[in-house]
Amino acid sequence: MTRKRKLQMTAAILAFLAFFCCSALSQQSDPVDRVASEGKSILVYEPAQQHKYDFTSELKLHAIEEARLIFQGRAHGSLFLLLDVQGPTTGGGNGACGAGEEEYLIWLDLDSQWQLADRKMELIGSCSVNIESTRSESYQVENGKLSAEYRDYNNKLIKNLTYNSGKPQKAWDIEQRPMPEK
Repeated sequence: MTRKRKLQMTAAILAFLAFFCCSALSQQSDPVDRVASEGKSILVYEPAQQHKYDFTSELKLHAIEEARLIFQGRAHGSLFLLLDVQGPTTGGGNGACGAGEEEYLIWLDLDSQWQLADRKMELIGSCSVNIESTRSESYQVENGKLSAEYRDYNNKLIKNLTYNSGKPQKAWDIEQRPMPEK
């Protein structure tokens, strides 16, 4: 084999490897760039498009002020998102919860066409229905797992929500126990 032929083969192999590596990396990249809010809707942005999911009837807050993407993952042809959503209890003013906040964890199951196949939500902090975290932070994330422990004073329960991003289709679990009597 001539030297020229060897160089051509080497160049072809390097081009193939570069294409293969770039393709593999682009397939592994996260499909969601960011999330935002509009009223009581969550906006999910992918590189070429925006998707809007309305939660007007479910969320008990004035408007979503902040939406954060905690996890995203694919399994069984779906895209699973875990979001932290916060907003004021009321539109402002004085009195009970005039400056109060509501906080939800929301799990979305989106099909290959970005249609909402399923959703779950849990109120983990609330002025209006008296829910507060048992810790200084609303939730903790460690090693791809989220845990949130909070007191529901109205129902006299302590709840613990866990989410394992490694198994997003089965990751949402809420355990509850009665609050101890004082």
